[in-house]
Amino acid sequence: MKKKLRQYLKMIVQNGILPVAYRLFCIQRVQGQLVVLADGHRQSRPPSMQELYEGLCQESYEVSEWYCDFQAMSYGKALWRMLQFMHLYARAGFVVISDNFLPVASCKKRPQTFVIQLWHGCGAFKKFGYDTGDDIPADYIGNVFRNYDLVPVSGNRSVAPFTSAMRLREGVCRPIGVSATDRYFDKDYETSCRQEFLESCPGAEGKKILLWAPTFRGSASDPVVPGSGLFEKIRETLKEEWFVIIKYHPHMEAKGFSSTLSIPTERLLPVTDMLVTDYSSILFLYAIYNRPFLLFAPDLEEYAGQRGFYLDYADLPGECVQREEELVQGIRRAQERFDPEAMRRFYKEYMSGCDGRATQRILDIMDKKREQL
Repeated sequence: MKKKLRQYLKMIVQNGILPVAYRLFCIQRVQGQLVVLADGHRQSRPPSMQELYEGLCQESYEVSEWYCDFQAMSYGKALWRMLQFMHLYARAGFVVISDNFLPVASCKKRPQTFVIQLWHGCGAFKKFGYDTGDDIPADYIGNVFRNYDLVPVSGNRSVAPFTSAMRLREGVCRPIGVSATDRYFDKDYETSCRQEFLESCPGAEGKKILLWAPTFRGSASDPVVPGSGLFEKIRETLKEEWFVIIKYHPHMEAKGFSSTLSIPTERLLPVTDMLVTDYSSILFLYAIYNRPFLLFAPDLEEYAGQRGFYLDYADLPGECVQREEELVQGIRRAQERFDPEAMRRFYKEYMSGCDGRATQRILDIMDKKREQL
């Protein structure tokens, strides 16, 4: 009942209060050089915006950062912060977001304002948005992904799924690469990640690094993780050869699931020798390094039936293990049977736009748009 009430309050704010506020604020003229970076799930700049932020700072843009965690606020304070955003929105030449952000979708925006959705993952793995019943309630009024002008995706195979999931018009999703992947083509970044890891985990020196990164399941208030206790045992079993890292989704950590390291997942990928995941888009990022991986999916049939995939799970270039007792052997087999060429084909299909220059392509599009204002 409480969840339902919260949903209705969201719709009232989105479809009533915020559109009126936006129209009032539109007495201001649009400023082509103003770029607003916004996120409603955290208090600081999301990692997915870092490369674009640095690129904007090197050019003649005025960058305004607007971040807050709506879940941690009272209704009144959250509404006040949204109204502050609408004031910026009405005069911004560009608005950049990287997740669901209802204030952007709350009104018919001015055509001079260009909205960029960077999203927070690569590829197109599990269904999301309007392609599944899990993300958006059936009685929700409005379009969560309204007003987007550009959604950069990682490769050609992601264009159709993102267009469908977000109900976007043709041409909004472009396979120009994901800005946040540029860091993985920077040797200095890789070196700094390795140094940070070894300083935090001196016991990992000389061992192979295994990262278990399961996807988020359930709801933000009640997340679930099949196999969560199993990997504690795996760490002990493999300790002579492997240093095992357990890394949960931030929503899970907030609900008491304990990761073994506080280092962000994106900074662990450069040091990882083998990734174990299930349905997480982290697999696409990890493909940059062309290293072995294993799929551990004990709930595969149930998850596929409820959520669904954009690809054939059986066609992924790695083995899938469903039984807990087969996990250790599966890890060893994955290392022995890894096919680098199959991984390269997978990368070409889903990550062809990610080559270290994605941010520059986004900036080029922004520059052309600004010239038209």
